[in-house]
Amino acid sequence: MTDSTGYWAASHYTFYWKLTPSQRQALTERQPLLYVAGNQLERVQPGDVLWMVNVYLGNLYLVGKLLVEFVVDNTELAMELVDPETDEWYDADWYAIANRYNTEPMREVDITPLAGGLRFESDAYQLDLEKGVQATQLSQLRKLTPETAQLLEQVWYDDEYTPEDIQDYLELTEDDKAYNEGKVVVRTLRERQRNRNLVEDAKAQFKALHGSLYCQGCGFSFEDTYGVEYIEAHHLEQMASFEGERQTAIHDLVMLCSNCHRMVHTRTPPLTLTELQDLVKRRAGTGQQFKGE
Repeated sequence: MTDSTGYWAASHYTFYWKLTPSQRQALTERQPLLYVAGNQLERVQPGDVLWMVNVYLGNLYLVGKLLVEFVVDNTELAMELVDPETDEWYDADWYAIANRYNTEPMREVDITPLAGGLRFESDAYQLDLEKGVQATQLSQLRKLTPETAQLLEQVWYDDEYTPEDIQDYLELTEDDKAYNEGKVVVRTLRERQRNRNLVEDAKAQFKALHGSLYCQGCGFSFEDTYGVEYIEAHHLEQMASFEGERQTAIHDLVMLCSNCHRMVHTRTPPLTLTELQDLVKRRAGTGQQFKGE
């Protein structure tokens, strides 16, 4: 869970999910939520958060959280951004793709007791519960107030609601100067555990040194362009190369925008920061200096 100003400045929406049998199975298996498809996603922007909700037997459930990295209107492009070998794809006008470094397992959290307290930034600012929770009231993409978004965030990560194995994934060990990473964690898929404290501390130190968060590859600033403080942290050494658990320090990370982050991973081993900057400069044809150089 994050409490950064930029994160809460982004828009948070409820997105109703009428679960298909395969989606219900994925939920049961706690598979990571990689994308959602729908015809109302055009106004969603990178950095926004989608809260997947479902109504079953009169109860309201949170079933997933997706931090948006891309919003596209092309199925083939969406498949390439997620995984061209994904078994099931849904035909829709728009696709919201999860930030691949922040995907989370789907799970079912009963928020029926909180339904009356949910607030939306619209004329119908709350649910009409006279006849109980009705799916029709949530069928449209609905923007949450910041206070309600924080409430859902708290419930989503609350120990009372979170299964132990997922809580182990979310809560990582703290270390003031170095951070243990690389331990294989069971999260439906097997992947290297990333230390959330490391990333947050690296971003905080970068902002303290440079005054803002921007891409060290191309100089792009989400805050200048979108008004949202957002950046991704890239490990200079691939975690897949770790032999077991090891320590990673702040200086082992660089700040990259989503495009540059994907670009460095188009090659194995990934492009170095210098190679990325040289590539951007050559394409721009300017030999420009980057912030911080």
